[in-house]
Amino acid sequence: MSKRFRVAVIGAGIGAAHVAGYLANASGYEVAAVCDLDAARATAVAGTAPGAVAVTSYDSVLMRDDIDLIDICLPPHLHLQAIEAALAAGKHVLCEKPLVGSLTQVEQVMRAAEAAGRTVVPMYQYRYGNGLARLHQLIEASVTGRPLVASVETHWNRLPAYYDVPWRGRKATELGGAMLAHAIHAHDLLTFTLGPVRRVFAKVATRVNDIETEDCAAICLEMASAPSPMSLRGA
Repeated sequence: MSKRFRVAVIGAGIGAAHVAGYLANASGYEVAAVCDLDAARATAVAGTAPGAVAVTSYDSVLMRDDIDLIDICLPPHLHLQAIEAALAAGKHVLCEKPLVGSLTQVEQVMRAAEAAGRTVVPMYQYRYGNGLARLHQLIEASVTGRPLVASVETHWNRLPAYYDVPWRGRKATELGGAMLAHAIHAHDLLTFTLGPVRRVFAKVATRVNDIETEDCAAICLEMASAPSPMSLRGA
């Protein structure tokens, strides 16, 4: 029989959707705690999960021996510290995107996870959609042929009300704008399906909102799997 993970959700904003996801997969997960600095919000979200308690202290969650998985739903600038604390406490980690703010920090997380013998998983739920699953089945069956061009677009209209939350739209706290914080799922689908990137060209702009980060972006990716012009001429 597979293990049923006991989960603590840290952050009761988007964390409420995470709790709903665990409830829909109750054979594998049990929400044991919901943690938020806002006690009323933590209580409201914990109340949707039978047996879950509401707490306001992250440290108190980390000290619990009965918690297997820490689900981090905090503002991006808090991710690295929260991940490292969870790993040091011997917990597995699921963390909202963006995972951290740089490749150096990604490597830091990888080393901490290896040292702790635990797993860290970024929140890329689009990988598990029905359409992508069908595409990967076709690829595995070798019926799709060689990929030549792919296009992914994200059309979200983020208006000023979205940025009323103090940490949004700021480089120091959101860590990025349209590319890193919003369209990151689209970029992940490309690399998840087509593999690593060889070259990147990007143009970003802030055209709509009075924020520090970009709210518009266009990116051209050349994948490492793409054949060179010379190899095509020699085919």
